[in-house]
Amino acid sequence: MESKEQIANAAEQLFLKYGVRSVTMDDIAKQLGISKKTIYQYFADKDEVVELATLRILEREKKLLAEVQERSENAIHELYLFTRYIRQHIVEVNPSILFDIQKYHRGAWKIYQDFKGSVFLQTIESSIRKGMEEGHFRADIKPEILAKLRIEQVNLAFNNEIFPKHEFDWTEVHLQIFYNFCYGLLTTEGVELFEKYAKTLTTHATKN
Repeated sequence: MESKEQIANAAEQLFLKYGVRSVTMDDIAKQLGISKKTIYQYFADKDEVVELATLRILEREKKLLAEVQERSENAIHELYLFTRYIRQHIVEVNPSILFDIQKYHRGAWKIYQDFKGSVFLQTIESSIRKGMEEGHFRADIKPEILAKLRIEQVNLAFNNEIFPKHEFDWTEVHLQIFYNFCYGLLTTEGVELFEKYAKTLTTHATKN
């Protein structure tokens, strides 16, 4: 018999690929080769499935943020590592996922909002302050303001009404917004270092 975590994992993969609204409990059961009744032994309804899947996704994001900060040589290197992550993974995510959660699954949306207002916000603020101390980011910026701006930029990039996936390369949308944000932070020295890392990223992509 499938476990609760296995069901959540299957649901998560479907949500990321097809969006939340379009995936039914029947789809999840079919993906696992089990009956829908088995799923209801662990979950009262789809809301609970979406909430657990959301928690799992955000826990991975939290782990990623911590790993990037631990591995990074400096704040510019953090930007580089996040850029590489966007290139490798963002294309796998269905653009409707945030909209679907916000509109149809209030519990999951609250989980996301709480994460955004704590972990995500604190991580960005910390990175900006680090870059300012290193002299790579401008001394006149307000980290608490720009951290919130960055969060809203992420939400914007996920908005399929503004950037329909059939019209835009979604990876490019995220990268363009991200680069624009980065260059607004950087000092002259920061720009030089950032572009040094960016060349490494381009070379790596060409080889692959």
